[in-house]
Amino acid sequence: MTMGLRELKKQKTRKAISDMATQLFIERGYANITTAEIAERAEVSLPTLFNYFPTKESLVFDEDAETEQKLVAAVIQRKKGQTVLKALLEAGLHFLDEIPESHKKNFKKFMTLIESTPELNSYSKQMWLRHEKALGAAIKKETKKKLTSAEAEAIARFVLDAYHRSLGVTNAKAHLKALFGILEHGWSE
Repeated sequence: MTMGLRELKKQKTRKAISDMATQLFIERGYANITTAEIAERAEVSLPTLFNYFPTKESLVFDEDAETEQKLVAAVIQRKKGQTVLKALLEAGLHFLDEIPESHKKNFKKFMTLIESTPELNSYSKQMWLRHEKALGAAIKKETKKKLTSAEAEAIARFVLDAYHRSLGVTNAKAHLKALFGILEHGWSE
């Protein structure tokens, strides 16, 4: 399904606003930037800004819904005969390839912003819990082995944590593969 010009323009505008807002938050601090200032700099009205982003926190996490959709799709739309775990590893490697160089360079600053801002830290945790539940439900539904919701969500948490831990490290792909190896083969002393 292709996206129409109007939707493509809206998507580009949304991304540009989010990138600009995030950069301002990193440079000047989250509390020091108002949504009115962001709207003015983006040359949109405040109501239009809130049509794109329902909360100030969502300006930073502009890919929230798309990320969750991609996670679930990796499981549900995996290749025939491919295990859920292999599909999630492949998706993680693909996510790493998609990260723009500018984002990779600013990763530590971005994480400092998230960790040092209570509102963003809380939003981030809630977002990852939503992703964990959605991914856990997909894993439970699609896996051959019967899993409880708690087991499926624990696997989802490990997968999401492996993705997160692989960001901002040297040789991220090897790091991600090593973490998935622990999940696939277990750990012993």
